[in-house]
Amino acid sequence: MAYPNLTQTIWLLFLLMLAFVMLAVAAAIAGWQFEDDFVLGILSLLSFAVILGYVSRRTDLDWDYVRRLFNTDFDLRVWPCVAISVVGLGLLDTELMKVVIRVVPVPEWMQEIYRSEILRRTSFPSALFGAVVVAPLSEELLFRGIFLSGLLAHYTRVSAVVWTSVLFGAMHFDLWRLVPIVISGVVWAWWVIRTGSLLPALFGHALNNLIAVTILHFYTRHLDISGDINEVAFNPWWWTASGIALAALGLWWFYRISKQTHHISEAQEPQVEPRLDAL
Repeated sequence: MAYPNLTQTIWLLFLLMLAFVMLAVAAAIAGWQFEDDFVLGILSLLSFAVILGYVSRRTDLDWDYVRRLFNTDFDLRVWPCVAISVVGLGLLDTELMKVVIRVVPVPEWMQEIYRSEILRRTSFPSALFGAVVVAPLSEELLFRGIFLSGLLAHYTRVSAVVWTSVLFGAMHFDLWRLVPIVISGVVWAWWVIRTGSLLPALFGHALNNLIAVTILHFYTRHLDISGDINEVAFNPWWWTASGIALAALGLWWFYRISKQTHHISEAQEPQVEPRLDAL
């Protein structure tokens, strides 16, 4: 039977969280300072390595399979499509979060978490390492590589993409950012299926986080965040219109290019879909 199915995927996520907690406890005993994103990035990277090691023992996963996931056998014109899409979706993310806040107000304890995250002092290189290097590399390999591959073997493409994206959003433990995270997960999974490579999703994920980290580090620190986060103010109409236009343009262009590539070359099944059979 192909691995993992949905139940096994949820179990792997539980193991991931357990591995992170255990490593964090060990790091705390060793005297590591968790205020630095570099330390958190190392712990996250080690946690994902533990899960990948576990999967490799359960399946025929090897380095050759991982190497194929990072193949470059696709039209390189997808890169500007990915960048345009990420910028457009980024403009819409804040507005989607505001809509969710209007429906489900943020409790005070969660507002304090948001404020502490904004005010947390960490070096910009450390923040980049955690958000732009560790998170995209580990999460894309796990979610759009291992998980998506297994779920495609058990369900339809739509179901596999949706489940992968919902679990990806749930892993962030943030109800108010769940919608934009799930949407991004759907887009990144679609890119992987269309190109047969993790690279477009990896680049899009890294670019998305780069923009977010840069804004968080250099801009939001100068804002007054002492007020009630539930008192949201939507951006002007042209902001949302620009986001929709850029996202639609980037995704449409990506579809046209990947479709043309599919016709130019002999049709092949995406390389993220080979069945991983449990031993």
